[in-house]
Amino acid sequence: MLQDNPRLFLPKSAVIAAKAASFLFALSLVSCGQEKPLQTPPEPVAAAPEPVLVPANDKILDYIDSLQLAATQHKSLAALQKLDSVACISDGYVTEAVDAAAAHIWEQQFTLLVRYLHQHPASLLRHQLIWGLSADLFATDNREQALKSFRATALDSARRAGLSKSEMVFLHQILSEVNPARLD
Repeated sequence: MLQDNPRLFLPKSAVIAAKAASFLFALSLVSCGQEKPLQTPPEPVAAAPEPVLVPANDKILDYIDSLQLAATQHKSLAALQKLDSVACISDGYVTEAVDAAAAHIWEQQFTLLVRYLHQHPASLLRHQLIWGLSADLFATDNREQALKSFRATALDSARRAGLSKSEMVFLHQILSEVNPARLD
């Protein structure tokens, strides 16, 4: 009889955590208004192992790191969607971790992130990205020069990646909002 019910072998805390994770993930998707399903980008995307949802507060930073890793190393759109969901329900130190993760993904998978955000205009990850990029530039000695160089590099990367006209317009909107003075 024990073999018929595999849940009996799991600690009760693991079952509760899994149920809580499912509920929080579903709630975050509804509350953030994910308006349409992910669309496949025109470039090939490598399959990635599915990140494991870790709902406990002391593990959330590890979870954010795993999503960042999946997005940067495996071009995982599912990881971007989950990071977007975390952005919906984050506050305080979690928000700062999402900001930093979004900025890191920008550096490593620029095209993937821009296309994801362009396809999901209601995404809160866009806001987190702008804060993360602004924070990165905040610590520089010459902010004005760093911002100018950052924008030129992003536009050059976009041209080389072959972004569409509407994606380029969207990118210009993001670049216009990145400003290290936000943190003054």
